[in-house]
Amino acid sequence: MTNEFENIEDEVPKEFSDMPNTQDAMIDSGSPGTAYDWSKAPEGAKAPPREDLNGKTVTIKKADIILPPTDRPWSKTKKGDKDVKYCSFILYYDIDGQQEFFSGIRVFKRDNNKYSHPTITKDRNNQASQLLGLYSDFKKKDINEVSLREFMGFLNSQPKALIKSVEFENPESKKMVTKNMIEKFL
Repeated sequence: MTNEFENIEDEVPKEFSDMPNTQDAMIDSGSPGTAYDWSKAPEGAKAPPREDLNGKTVTIKKADIILPPTDRPWSKTKKGDKDVKYCSFILYYDIDGQQEFFSGIRVFKRDNNKYSHPTITKDRNNQASQLLGLYSDFKKKDINEVSLREFMGFLNSQPKALIKSVEFENPESKKMVTKNMIEKFL
């Protein structure tokens, strides 16, 4: 079996233009994104197996919000009056390449199928909203006063946090999974 990536460096042109700015193209009135730096892509085919980090203190190395693919179908809100797509929200921890996905960040449909900026509800009823609530408690602020920019800036400042293992049902497989969730910021 041949490895299609084995000689990839030979195929990369010495000069190349930036990738099309698809993030800017998809967010309605959004600010420009950046070209993907493929040299920082993980070498493995998938994330390392999840370790139980219950009770451990971690440093959050970075937090990412990944916009949904354009070909993913739109869903309706619970009220049925708006079209939404869910984003991937990932925290990367400093222990053995561990990372965790938090559900609950979404974009709304704008004109010409463009996306709104990502949003988090402020009701603490989903994983992302609960994390936003922990941040607002940590900063002694009302959750409604915290912007997405402030929240993501904090998560990307390498804060320390205490982890708690929590069981959730995987919505696709219906199996129970244990996730390494933030219990509190330190």
